[in-house]
Amino acid sequence: MLFRRFLPLILVASIFVGCQDDTITEVDPPHITIPASLSAVSGSDFVEEIMVSDPNGLPVDVSVEGLPSWLSYIPEQSQLSGTPTSDDLGTYELKITADNGTSQYSVTVSIRVFGSVDERELQDEVVRLVSVHTSGLRGVSVAVVDHNGDAYAAYTGHMGTSANFPAYERTSMFRVASVTKPMTTALILKLVEEGKISLDDILTDHYDTPLPNADIMNLRQMLSHTAGVFDHLNSQAFWGHPTFTGSKVWTVEELVQFAVTNGSRFQPGNSYGYSNTAFCVLGAVAEKYAGVDLADAFEEMLFQPLGLEHILYDDFSTSSNTIPGIAFNNRTYEYHLTSAGAAGAMVASPTDLALFGWNLYGGRFVPKELSDQMSVNLGARVGGHNYGLGTRIWSRSGIPHHGHTGNLMDYRNILMYIPQADMSIAIHTHNPHANWNTLINQIFAYAVEKFSDTRVKRLPDGTFEEEIYDEEWINPVWQ
Repeated sequence: MLFRRFLPLILVASIFVGCQDDTITEVDPPHITIPASLSAVSGSDFVEEIMVSDPNGLPVDVSVEGLPSWLSYIPEQSQLSGTPTSDDLGTYELKITADNGTSQYSVTVSIRVFGSVDERELQDEVVRLVSVHTSGLRGVSVAVVDHNGDAYAAYTGHMGTSANFPAYERTSMFRVASVTKPMTTALILKLVEEGKISLDDILTDHYDTPLPNADIMNLRQMLSHTAGVFDHLNSQAFWGHPTFTGSKVWTVEELVQFAVTNGSRFQPGNSYGYSNTAFCVLGAVAEKYAGVDLADAFEEMLFQPLGLEHILYDDFSTSSNTIPGIAFNNRTYEYHLTSAGAAGAMVASPTDLALFGWNLYGGRFVPKELSDQMSVNLGARVGGHNYGLGTRIWSRSGIPHHGHTGNLMDYRNILMYIPQADMSIAIHTHNPHANWNTLINQIFAYAVEKFSDTRVKRLPDGTFEEEIYDEEWINPVWQ
């Protein structure tokens, strides 16, 4: 009897479950077909079809999120369409969703807007060169400015320590380290142009300091590393000092004290010895005559006149007060950049740096008779490195050029100006690689060939000593 009592319930339950199974229909999501990466060129029409299908034969609605102002989605034609301008350069991410009323499917598509076809070809070549020569490099960002002042940018990589971080952008910034030195030199030359100082003035004529030999060294010697000033950044006396901490803010006077304690390396004008300390003092000279602190002096005297917007003098950042838009690694805030000051505290995007170099070395920021003095090889005259005023001097593949390298906190940078072509090249990474110099050479060769309006004449073999693109030494403590 017990079994009979529950039998109707069991039968009803079985019928209910059976009915459920009969009514469930699994609906597959729609399909979207479109390349994950697209490119557009400023001033040219862009059209890309979004191909959508539904395996169930259901009608599908398509929506697009993240559309920039220059781009529209046309549902009737299932197309993305628009014409970007020069104000729209950069990379955009779209989220495309197809919905059949029962299920959805989404894809993410990136669109890079290039300034020209030449810029797109530069991008393709940089990506190729990175894959061939520097496999595993976290990223590289490149800018070229041609003789017309037109800028071309190429970049590949991610802003942080892995591919999980956002991709580089056109305006991503880097610690440019010693590429700060040409900028400090630019301030000094502007003061010379204004008649406030002369390159052959004695340091103590403009700045009271206990720096050894300050009363006999001149500003030209300090700019060319021929003044004999001790270098605190390449001394264990600095890094091992009891007062050193990663967050300590340094004054120029404190940095000079290391030179006072350790003495002069040689009599001014008698030899060559790279000195970050000397450039920190030069920054104090510029600050004095600008009448504002050094960060404001750079902004008012250099960045604003040249229209540079993605560049700054870092006298403030810490791990808790970070810099927006900087590509970062595990060492980005390892120590306070007041320790490098006017010798190495700048942060910049490649495009701004290349524009700076083109304006400075091309005689557009100060008169050419002043900027040309930067590439006079004063270092070699005293048996040292090929160095002018805040400027390294090179010949690569027989092509003379000058600028500066910069190594700091695992960032690697170079700014190059090619006088014959009146063009500049800036290359940056936040991740060192054993083949970094090889990559530089390959990008240099391509850019000179691609963006020179005339064929660049090469010097005969042996005319000029070739140099590697490294600093005089690599100090793992800070570089």
